[in-house]
Amino acid sequence: MSAAWARMRDLVLPAGVWLVLCAIGATALSWADRTSRDDLVQRFDMRVSLGSQFVASYVQDVLARERTQAETFLAAKTVAAADFRRSVATFGYPAAVLIDGNGRLLHVEPPNPALIGTNMIAKYAHLRTAVLTGVPAVSAVVPSAAEKVPVTGFAMPYDTPYGRRVFSGAVEVARSPLSAYLAKALTIPGNRVYLADNAGRVVAANQSVTGRTNALATAEPALAEALATHESGRVFDTYTVGGKRWTFSSYPVSGTAWRLVATVPDASLYGPLAGATTAGRVGLGTAAVVGLVAVVIAAKGSRSRRELRLSEERFRTVFDRSLVGMALTDLTGRFRQVNEAFCAMLGRTPEAVTKLTIAEILHPDDVPATQAAMQETLAGARPGFRLEKRYLHADGRVVYGATTITLLRDLHNQPVRFTVQVVDITDRKRLEAEEAAARAQLARHADQLERMNGNLTDARDRMADFVAMLSHDVRQPITGILGYAETLTDDWEHLPDSRKQQYLLGIESAGQRLNRLVEEILTVAQLDAGVLTAKPVAVDLRAAVHEAVLTLPPDQALDVSVAVPEGLFVQVDPGHFQQIVTNLLGNAVKYGAPPFDLVARPLGRTVELVICDHGEGVPPEFVPQLFDRFSRAETGVATTKRGTGLGLHIVRTLAEAGHIGITYRPNRPTGACFLVDLPAAERVLPGVSPASARGRGT
Repeated sequence: MSAAWARMRDLVLPAGVWLVLCAIGATALSWADRTSRDDLVQRFDMRVSLGSQFVASYVQDVLARERTQAETFLAAKTVAAADFRRSVATFGYPAAVLIDGNGRLLHVEPPNPALIGTNMIAKYAHLRTAVLTGVPAVSAVVPSAAEKVPVTGFAMPYDTPYGRRVFSGAVEVARSPLSAYLAKALTIPGNRVYLADNAGRVVAANQSVTGRTNALATAEPALAEALATHESGRVFDTYTVGGKRWTFSSYPVSGTAWRLVATVPDASLYGPLAGATTAGRVGLGTAAVVGLVAVVIAAKGSRSRRELRLSEERFRTVFDRSLVGMALTDLTGRFRQVNEAFCAMLGRTPEAVTKLTIAEILHPDDVPATQAAMQETLAGARPGFRLEKRYLHADGRVVYGATTITLLRDLHNQPVRFTVQVVDITDRKRLEAEEAAARAQLARHADQLERMNGNLTDARDRMADFVAMLSHDVRQPITGILGYAETLTDDWEHLPDSRKQQYLLGIESAGQRLNRLVEEILTVAQLDAGVLTAKPVAVDLRAAVHEAVLTLPPDQALDVSVAVPEGLFVQVDPGHFQQIVTNLLGNAVKYGAPPFDLVARPLGRTVELVICDHGEGVPPEFVPQLFDRFSRAETGVATTKRGTGLGLHIVRTLAEAGHIGITYRPNRPTGACFLVDLPAAERVLPGVSPASARGRGT
């Protein structure tokens, strides 16, 4: 009886410890699940906040461009109808108005002579705000002045020698270009995103909104009711529809009377945690079973001591004979003990390695990240970390290693040393690079085959190119901005003024590049969405070409020669044509060399405009892909220049929309030429009668 009691007594303490550990494990699992859920909710809310900021930035950009257009072309004492229509066409607005300082209508698009002279500010609040305060205003959803269709207006006041005026363009709610952005704003399955005004009418959405009023209460009655129970400003809450719980977030859009509202089903929001939660429970159950076995083993003291000695011996054996590189370092990173596999990977002897630190055998670019991770580990932020790092072999070549570094602590929880395990993945990296190159080549062949056979749609190609571009061209300036900003934040007081100026200029340059990239992406998105349609009018070719030259910096504009006869008119969309010429001229300046020639000549029913440079020209093997989306040459001067490969693609797409021909030919003796065939306005072709023009065009 006493022997049985002694065995039972030996089990009491281990069993108590086991129960406590099980309780801690269950608590930790619950805490991790709750923390993960909170993290997903915060990420969702942050995305909605960023979306609100993007919409506000988009609105401010539209208003800024309206001011520039209005002050340039709509500031005369009497504004010509052609100038007004040209300004409207530049933005692609379906409806627009121009009013004076008293609120009287001067011009309207589409034309409606019956409205000229009427007072508009009594009926439209955003126009009244712009006229009376001189502050730009964005309207709620209102009926257009001419056709009474639901629109959203962008009113920009500007002062002229003849008094204040307001230029206001409108975008149809059903065709809002913001809908293309909202469709990709969130990637959570089942999400619904709405941009609504303060009356609850939908400005844009990532899905169709039925009903003549475009009301959020009609599309999402439960969501609208949940929003109504909160005060203005940032809103975050949940609601239930048909037993299904939804989480929503809403942010006001700065500078407008709009709100960005996004809602997702909780099943989709927390879906990524389902597998982890199940795995955690299984792991906890497994740990409990293992712990129970350990309790039994712990009761056998002598056997435990023998097992401990055997375990220590095994560790020494594994350390010395392991095929994986293993090492022990002190807290400064200096090696204290290394195994043969680690030395063989570096091509060094154990004696040579133990005289070095981790930083001395790493590639210089990998040192900062490694040291930062080690400092975070020492500070208690993490128990260890994993990184793929580049090591310097004794012969100078680079060896890739999947590295796991763990901090060991003593019985008092004080840091003692780091354990390092390194798996040589050089061959895997080489194979991945070869596989990536093979995949890229295969993708190019597949793209060519798809274009030749016409059996597949272009949507999948565009998405793949878009993701590839975002992963590189968007991330690169953002990384630069974050890097400079972090350096300035951490070391502002210690940096010399010259270095601060250098970092600020770097941030400005990256920001400008990112802005140009966003402009190109928005243009391509509008082209894909079909919201940009050509509206050809008679345009003075010479004036339009000179206007494009003015977009260049003054030192570059001096290298441009223009040979366009006076009185030569073409039938094109002014805004589209301006972007075509600007992109082609910018392409010549970026990749070519001066002088830059712009020559035009009439050819019957068409006018040929040739834009040439005297650089090295386009590599012959790249010519078939010259106008493809995201396409960039892999040889020549293009490899030294940054770009997205969208400029010439936008040129071709705009040209096709306006029935404009665009071709490339090499310049002689060197350089590149782009030939633009423009529809001529017959009534103004100099020296060519209508009859002879028809004869030459056949």
